[in-house]
Amino acid sequence: MLREALGPELHEAVVAVRRAEAGLFAMFTDADVIKAVRWRY
Repeated sequence: MLREALGPELHEAVVAVRRAEAGLFAMFTDADVIKAVRWRY
């Protein structure tokens, strides 16, 4: 559904960002991630 809404190029960009975020936060616990980003946005 997301791919249809965004188109293939934008969908791939979103996926790339999410994968990078997953790699960045892989060494942290869920609680650490929540604490780091809770009030960011």
